[in-house]
Amino acid sequence: MNLALFVWISCVAISGAILFMVMTGMLNAALPKKSQRDSWFEMNNQILNALFTLMCLYQHPQRFYHLVLLCRWRPKDVLRLRKIYCKHGTFKPHEWMHMMVVVLLLQLNCFAQYALCGLNLGYPRSRRPPIGVGICITFAFGGAAAASVYNILSPLGREYEIEVDQEASVQTSTSQPARLRLKSLEKKYSFVVQEDRSVPENKPECIGGLFDF
Repeated sequence: MNLALFVWISCVAISGAILFMVMTGMLNAALPKKSQRDSWFEMNNQILNALFTLMCLYQHPQRFYHLVLLCRWRPKDVLRLRKIYCKHGTFKPHEWMHMMVVVLLLQLNCFAQYALCGLNLGYPRSRRPPIGVGICITFAFGGAAAASVYNILSPLGREYEIEVDQEASVQTSTSQPARLRLKSLEKKYSFVVQEDRSVPENKPECIGGLFDF
């Protein structure tokens, strides 16, 4: 996965750099004719369009799945979503609302990219509506950027004091008796631990009753 992501980032960087140099006239010496510059511009524009659309197609099913988990909102779903969207995977105030905002912004990012892909593939460059392209690019990049910024600045990205919520209380209540029994055994048979650690004990003494197991 890391190798595939590295290849994707490399292709985006190379195509984006070529597109930028063609737009700013840095390649006019190598591409003296306007038709050549237009061809290179359109080719790299379509490559970037394909790369971003491919990334949306890869991530969109998972984003739909997160939307289903938010609508269902069961205890297991809450814990799973916290690991993804909440800092340190802990409880955050009004977390359902903030997670829903982030997921909807990511949905907007995907649908806007699909619309942009349709415009790039359905129209030649001369007939492509610039207003529609601009709106789609704004929502595509703006949705992803807004989701990232909102996830950081909202309560999802902040640290709060640990509070006992419904899911955490269930886990704590089930594990607390086992911890108490473990501490009780360590306290009663501490001399055994000392003998295992090769610590000399002059007068070992068992703490407990005769029939205390």
